[in-house]
Amino acid sequence: MMMADPNSNWKEKIINAFTTRYFDSACNADEERDILRIRSAQFFPSFDSAGHTEKEAYLEAAELLEQKGIVKLTWEKWGRGERLKTLSCENFDVLFAEAGKPYPKPEVEKVRAMLDAKIAKIKGAPQAAESIIDILESLSLNFGIREIGQGLDQKTMEDFTRFLELSYDPAKPKKITIRALSILLYNDSKRLEDLTSLCSPLLSRVQKTLPLQHLALPERSYPEAIISGKLVFELKNSAPPLVNAQGLILNIPLESAEAFASIRPFPEKSERTVLTIENKETFFALGSPSNHDESESTANHDCFLYVGGYPNRAAAILIKTLAASGFTFFHAGDLDPDGILILQHIGAIAEKPVTPVRMDAATFDQYRPWARTLSKPMLRQIQKIREETKAISGLAGLLQRIEETSLGVEQEIVDYGSSICKGGGLLPAPKTLTISV
Repeated sequence: MMMADPNSNWKEKIINAFTTRYFDSACNADEERDILRIRSAQFFPSFDSAGHTEKEAYLEAAELLEQKGIVKLTWEKWGRGERLKTLSCENFDVLFAEAGKPYPKPEVEKVRAMLDAKIAKIKGAPQAAESIIDILESLSLNFGIREIGQGLDQKTMEDFTRFLELSYDPAKPKKITIRALSILLYNDSKRLEDLTSLCSPLLSRVQKTLPLQHLALPERSYPEAIISGKLVFELKNSAPPLVNAQGLILNIPLESAEAFASIRPFPEKSERTVLTIENKETFFALGSPSNHDESESTANHDCFLYVGGYPNRAAAILIKTLAASGFTFFHAGDLDPDGILILQHIGAIAEKPVTPVRMDAATFDQYRPWARTLSKPMLRQIQKIREETKAISGLAGLLQRIEETSLGVEQEIVDYGSSICKGGGLLPAPKTLTISV
């Protein structure tokens, strides 16, 4: 039975450390450095306490790589041959050959050459598409060593270019799923999703200088928002509005939310309010039209919006539309740090004040017997709550209770039956029901 080379593990660690440092350095400087150094004390901080065999394996691996011309070693003056000070590398082609990977610089040139050839071919076509030419030129300009380190290579960029060409083709298929499109392009149902993930950082850099007109990166994500209330949804295309005269609960997908120009109560009124609700169970209790009674305080809200924790893109668009349409915001959520942060986030999206509903010390005290213990990471979320949020009426007292007890109250156990007032205040809590037999 062959014994494993005790140096091989340390040799691999040193090689990986330098290749990682190479790409990190290129990302920061956007160019290749002449030399990279690693301080031995930082790379192997437990050297002094390590066993003799481990120390020997580390030093022998470093000396072996020096013999191969991959690294240069600098020793501590008082311990030459016993204690390393630094390891340095300047022969990057030899480094990557030892790692079994292609040297990045030539790979970058191959990708740029491929993109430039594609640009020249499109420019030579009878009807050259300026949009695709612009983006390919920007990709060529921005493609560098960092992209090789992120897993992009010539094959990846060739495949992504094929998707770009199709995206800007007027005859592109429309009624097709992402996976079906991926099979059409690559004969692989998941290749397009992988390409989108790999190329997103590069595209983000490109978009800073070049707006990518009409380019929608495919993703298998279909955010929806749930809303209720007697509302009129005005459309951007001047088509007849959608009227929800019965106040029914509606599921609004992102595409529909983006089509709304404004939202208003039905019938029209100048003062209009929306109650955003963190949890689904509470939303269906409060937002269902079958639960509305004109004599109850819940009827004072014109709109109920389920946000499901931190709002997804569909809910965020509806929040912005409601804000632009003149709605005043109220929010009901968990009585814990995340619940307050969600309220803060909604205010940031709406760019309007948000009044908390039953998110205060009195409600916390009422439901404390049924509260749950918060972990330390949950409690550390308090550090993210801004001072202006803490200054909102009721939240300072609630935060004090949370910090004193390390407890949180889930929204679903709170009774809102007579507490949701137009002004955000609270009516007295319902009395205990006594049944006589």
